[in-house]
Amino acid sequence: MIKKQINKAIDGKSYPSLENWQPLTTREKFEVFRQRLYSPLTFTAAGLDALKDSSIRKRNPEYERGFMGFGQEYGVYLGVSETEVFFGQFLMPSLLRQDPRYFRNPGLPFFKRTLYSLSRVVITRSDKGNEAFNAAPMLGEAASQALSDLYVPGQRQGVRPILGTVGFDLVRDAGFNLLHEFWPDLRRKFLHR
Repeated sequence: MIKKQINKAIDGKSYPSLENWQPLTTREKFEVFRQRLYSPLTFTAAGLDALKDSSIRKRNPEYERGFMGFGQEYGVYLGVSETEVFFGQFLMPSLLRQDPRYFRNPGLPFFKRTLYSLSRVVITRSDKGNEAFNAAPMLGEAASQALSDLYVPGQRQGVRPILGTVGFDLVRDAGFNLLHEFWPDLRRKFLHR
């Protein structure tokens, strides 16, 4: 069951090609949020955030030491990740009239395709079909981080930590975009699926 969910999350089926683009209604954006909420990517993002905090920053005295403390941080970041998905995949895209999905572009040569994939963290499609600044996930990440200031124990608060989180999340999302862009091709080539 878990293997099936992981393959479904990264095999590209939920990331259509660019030529298949159609605008989403608000209800369809809610469905994107609902699917992403329990996606392995949400759990992976929470793990990466917890790992980043436990390895880069000083140890938070509010958590226990060792694996138990990492588990506590992971649980907190799972909640933060879920609010980030709500704000970044549903609320902000609906308000800003932007498409929250990533679209593969397999027709490009490798280097251009890589640049395209990385650029999608700052460029998206508007509901009218033209390219636009991808403000929705950045504002969603900032809103989620600001909200977490209210309930995460021992967390640094203010604008600087919010900007640091948004910056880290942009890099993390660029990595996920690369995975979504190239995984279906690699899977076909090496796993013959």
